[in-house]
Amino acid sequence: MRLAIPVAGSCLRTLPSTALNPPGPGRAEVALTVLFFLASLAFHHWGSAVGWQSKNLPGGEFRQAQTALSTYFIQRDDDYSLAYPTPVLGKPWSIPMEFPLYQWTVARLSSATGWDLTKTGRTVSLACFYLTLPAIFLLLGRLGLTGLQRLVVLGLVLTCPLYIYYGRAFLIETMALLFSAWFLLAFLRAVENRSAGWLVLANLFGVGAGLVKVTTFMLFLMPAGLVALSWLWSARPVPGAARWRPGAELAGWIAAATAIPFGVTLGWIRFADSVKRLNPSARFLQSDNLTDFNFGTMANRFSAETGLQHWQTISQAVVWPPVLLLGAILFWALPTRRRWPVFFCLGCYLAVLALFPTLYALHEYYAVANAVFLLVALGLVFTGLSETRCPRWLVAVVLLGVWSAQTQLYVRGYFPQQRGISAGGSGLTEALRHITAPNEVLVVAGDDWSSITPFFAERRALMLRRGVQDQATALEESLATLADEQVGAVVLQGALRENNQLRDRLIATFGLRRSPAFTWREAEVFLPEEHWLRASRQIQQRPFDGVRLAGDGGLPPIGGPGGEWRLLSELAPEARQKFSAMTPQPVGYYASFGPGLEWRENEPWFNAHPTTRLRFLLPAGPHVLRTTVVFSEGAYRGSFGAHEPPTDGVVIRLLAGEGSARPRVLFDRLLDPFASSEDQGEQHIEVPFFLPEPTAVDLYFGPGPQGRDTRDWIWLRGPVVFN
Repeated sequence: MRLAIPVAGSCLRTLPSTALNPPGPGRAEVALTVLFFLASLAFHHWGSAVGWQSKNLPGGEFRQAQTALSTYFIQRDDDYSLAYPTPVLGKPWSIPMEFPLYQWTVARLSSATGWDLTKTGRTVSLACFYLTLPAIFLLLGRLGLTGLQRLVVLGLVLTCPLYIYYGRAFLIETMALLFSAWFLLAFLRAVENRSAGWLVLANLFGVGAGLVKVTTFMLFLMPAGLVALSWLWSARPVPGAARWRPGAELAGWIAAATAIPFGVTLGWIRFADSVKRLNPSARFLQSDNLTDFNFGTMANRFSAETGLQHWQTISQAVVWPPVLLLGAILFWALPTRRRWPVFFCLGCYLAVLALFPTLYALHEYYAVANAVFLLVALGLVFTGLSETRCPRWLVAVVLLGVWSAQTQLYVRGYFPQQRGISAGGSGLTEALRHITAPNEVLVVAGDDWSSITPFFAERRALMLRRGVQDQATALEESLATLADEQVGAVVLQGALRENNQLRDRLIATFGLRRSPAFTWREAEVFLPEEHWLRASRQIQQRPFDGVRLAGDGGLPPIGGPGGEWRLLSELAPEARQKFSAMTPQPVGYYASFGPGLEWRENEPWFNAHPTTRLRFLLPAGPHVLRTTVVFSEGAYRGSFGAHEPPTDGVVIRLLAGEGSARPRVLFDRLLDPFASSEDQGEQHIEVPFFLPEPTAVDLYFGPGPQGRDTRDWIWLRGPVVFN
């Protein structure tokens, strides 16, 4: 079907290939073009895999961490509600931005495969990018390009550094691009061919695009809208004639392909705003409060600073400037009919920069949506050379030079940022993850509302965003949301370390020890009084990169009775008496809170609160461990709240060959009296085992599956005997 539509619309019509192309390419040209595309695809795949094992999030880490944080808690809490968790601005923990289709997909795939979230997020993003390519290929056909020419343009897209770097990011960008590109194709085919099947697809893809990222959807509505206007203009009634039916029918199909996506998208925005309104710290994210930021102002739309930021994205992430200059020069050698599609694509590329100047200037990854239009425009120029008098060999040289330039732009720019392998996060987030419980909350001031610390620490957080410390009412509202939560740590960063008023307010609100427990770079970490000693001991015993105890903090000196490995031979005689009920006595021990012994009705009770490890040196031969374990009833009976949850159990293990690469597990049991009534009361343990040679054997008591040692009040009643 050939449509006679003017100017803007004509660039998307299907044109006869004989009208645009000289005699068909030979076998060598076909082979070289296919090889060019395959090489581009291989290069993109190679670049996307660089640093794949790393768990850091290079490129827009602020936004990647936010997406990853939502996904982590969706998976952890099995929370697939529309008001999905993004626990970064306090309670309620939901601040929905985009519809969580990407996050749900990543969480489900990670659960099904066992892959970690970072790799899964990259996999989903990359799959969405590759699934976008067929839509671009088909749309290029509407610009009059042959199959080989389309492969050349796709080669330019694949070698674009932006699509290598952000094509595998933990972001919604490529999923939004996928839905938007397929929506545009489905819209054109549905309306042009009056196809019910394509109409259904246009609605499905349109809904997906609008929900996943409305700004990307709005960009692709631009070419759809221009073509629709050209169609309506062509179908306008002739003066003096009542030919309104074709135009009305056309308008009906256009509305049928767009009304549902528009309505669903608007409905989602209103729902998201209603959820954000419930959180005093998140009201600034309501759509009506972000109008100037989202759509910019006349001042920043045409400012030199905004233009410079756009240029930096183009020159560093999309196209090497000499390639852009070459395209501008060669443009004037094209046939006139080839220039209109180039203008059309450039217009769409620039229009979205004018519509969302601040978003595209501040966030490099936003260019994932519109960079394809600039690359298609350049592809039209370079493939159009084959329709001029330019020798085919020279066209091949130009394309090879462009390909080499684009690959080098990636290698010099993004490649060094991707190649490093990191465990993700920092010494601060690692320390916070180890010293706080999974159900505890972090309060962080001095890092705006970044999700980086909460995500890598795997904790919910109240990030006190920039300036809130000077707004008494806003600060009070934010802190009040945590009234029924257990705050595990408060982090003051940068200049806010010196804000005495804020520090004192936080200390008083959350019952913190007045002096910081430890520091990390420009951050000070304050802990609740009851957790201070245990957490400080953990930091003292285990190094975290850049983490330093704040002075001695009042800690017992190294070599004290608890929190480190000790040999009984080093203890004073009265200290060794605590192990007098054990036969033989251990040669060494580790106890987080020090060894404790009580006598009840003339019977010894040894405190085995996690983490406790008793090491015995036993001779070769058969042995039997005999002991009795008892949980205090207060650990699992009564009412419990968020501040004082019940025990999650204690792991008891007997290990032979401690110190070797792989100690042999002789006994392993989780004792959880809260979850199982069978674990309440006295638990007699009898473990027979055989040692082929004299061996160090450890009796170990550790925290339950949630990693908490809260209320793990477990005792060894009576003797502990190996015989």
